[in-house]
Amino acid sequence: MARNRLPLVQTLEDHRTPLAAALLPSLAGWEKFPEAASTDPETRRSFIATDLRVFADYLALYFAGADTTYRDLYIGEKLKQCYDPRDSAEEGLARRREILDKDRRAIREYLAPLLTAAELSRIEAFLDEVAGVVAGEATRQVRVLFVGDCLHLDVVAFLAAPLLEQGLRLESTFATSKTIPELLRNLRGLEGRTFDVIFFSPFSYEFHLEYSHLRFLRSAFIAGDKLEAVLAGARADTLNVMRLLGSLFEAPIFVHNSSGIRRHDGSIRELAKNRLTQRTRAMARRGVNEWLPAQINTLNRESYSHFFLLDEAGLLRTRPENELGRHFYDVGLQHPAELGRAVAGLYLDVILAHSLLAKKKVVICDLDNTLWDGAIGEGEVSHYHDRQKTLKRLRNKGLLLAINSKNDPKNVRWDGAGLTMDDFVCCQINWTSKVQNIRRIAEELNLKTKDFLFIDDRADERSMVLETMPEVLALDAESQAVWRRLSLAADLLPEQDEMDRTLAYKQRAEREQFLEDAEAAAAEQRELFRRLDFRVSIRRPERRELKRVAELINRTNQFNMCGSRTTLNEVTGWYDGDSHGVLVVHARDKFGSMGTVSVAVTRETDDGVEIPVFVLSCRVFGYGVETALLNHVKRSAGFPGRGKQILGRYVATAFNEPGRDTYARHGFTEEDDAWVYRGGGAIEDPDWLTVDAEAEAAA
Repeated sequence: MARNRLPLVQTLEDHRTPLAAALLPSLAGWEKFPEAASTDPETRRSFIATDLRVFADYLALYFAGADTTYRDLYIGEKLKQCYDPRDSAEEGLARRREILDKDRRAIREYLAPLLTAAELSRIEAFLDEVAGVVAGEATRQVRVLFVGDCLHLDVVAFLAAPLLEQGLRLESTFATSKTIPELLRNLRGLEGRTFDVIFFSPFSYEFHLEYSHLRFLRSAFIAGDKLEAVLAGARADTLNVMRLLGSLFEAPIFVHNSSGIRRHDGSIRELAKNRLTQRTRAMARRGVNEWLPAQINTLNRESYSHFFLLDEAGLLRTRPENELGRHFYDVGLQHPAELGRAVAGLYLDVILAHSLLAKKKVVICDLDNTLWDGAIGEGEVSHYHDRQKTLKRLRNKGLLLAINSKNDPKNVRWDGAGLTMDDFVCCQINWTSKVQNIRRIAEELNLKTKDFLFIDDRADERSMVLETMPEVLALDAESQAVWRRLSLAADLLPEQDEMDRTLAYKQRAEREQFLEDAEAAAAEQRELFRRLDFRVSIRRPERRELKRVAELINRTNQFNMCGSRTTLNEVTGWYDGDSHGVLVVHARDKFGSMGTVSVAVTRETDDGVEIPVFVLSCRVFGYGVETALLNHVKRSAGFPGRGKQILGRYVATAFNEPGRDTYARHGFTEEDDAWVYRGGGAIEDPDWLTVDAEAEAAA
């Protein structure tokens, strides 16, 4: 039979080794793979068998059953092959595109004489699909640090495509040394890198070698004292890595507990080994899983809540152990198992919760068939208590809740519900278009619609919102994944120790209404503000407030004198150092607390004092808070009297025009690229402000 008439799969299987060899030129010249350019036949043969034949195999397996598992594994292996820790994001993308383009030409050139035009077209469509994931465009990147072992290579294979569907490109960094001292050195080498999420899997496969050996048959009847010694070593090494991760990075860190899964090929012999090692693995699993939550709680108390448990063991409640451990493929260096795909689902929830949901400011909810089952105007309804509990947690973590419902307001009741009308900062309950209602909510809250998340059970309503406001994240209320990820977002968001944002927005509305009403009767702004009973305290923050200091600096755009951005580590360094001072301003009035509204960082110099960071929340524009803070800095520097100079800077950004003339209004003169104060031209604190600085500072 002529070769070009052989079935596609048979052709791929018959030619897998030469097809793999055709991929050698794609890697030639790259120092990561010197074997690709080797002239030694044995070196080349070995490299083809261990590193390249997997692509030919996955190609054949995919077309044998149109199983997307093998497409995903091909993608993951290609991402692994193209990865170089020294590449920047742009260099990595360029490298992937170059290699994929060379692969495509090589595969087409080799297979063209062997396949029909239709078969070759199917191969090219597959390669196009792979390229779309590995080197395609995305609206944003998500930077993930994977600390562990080869489990993460399997995970990446099943994670990259679903993330791209959400507009997120996965930028992976791996720390996978099985030698703990070397791993710690590798992690220290990443200091200064910024990650969105960190995943640490210390117990999954072979990250900790002694622990991983408990899966071997020779450990089936290990003595209790020897088992405890292994567990003690694994726990100690894991804790050392966790402490270092917490000190180096501010991203949320998800630490796996243990499922104790043993990978296998499904043979009777391997299943027997599973059974014989089951007792030891269960004891080991219990030994680390009962220990880990307490360590996470301790580390969070020592700093702030950025360690989280990733419940790998929970997969055993939904999937049989033998199923999770079953290999998809097992040749040489490649041995992916079902556990990798299952863990990828957990990671997907975490990344979407962190990168999409937790970044929003407002959750806008439909009512009927979203917060309760049924239409409230047509009879009794049954509340979705789990959904309402999740929304309540989000509200308590600082997100604002709003209602957008086609309903008669008089029919809406909250009897027996977990939420009340007080939990919502604003409501649009009417028969108007939901698109128009979202615009009204944006206007009322003075927020951008890109910060909105809209939940509705009806696809047509979500579609109309997305057609006119594509920046709004519209979610299906009937999707369990949506509520699972919203719950995760509530876990990830920090506690709101300082103020209730929902109450703050309602107080702001009362404050603005007060000023509008009063302005009709009194022209003097001074008297209006005095009647607000506006008070500020200026002081050094407590250590537990430093994360809030970093957040306010990073989130402030309009009055951010230098467009400053920072990290918690940098703020902590200022706080603990001898040359810097950190000041915060808290504000309140007759309507309640506004929380921390301003931050200034000062630095002692040979000539006096510099102000490298100065931010002010937009919610206190016009109240004179910046005047009180600058006056406090002047007094602290020795003015009036023999004080040295104070130097401030204004660096224009696209957003900080409101701060442009601040230093000029407060007696500073412009010299070169800075504003300098040497005394004179003092501006008194506004007489409507009650300022408590010295007492707070002393406290």
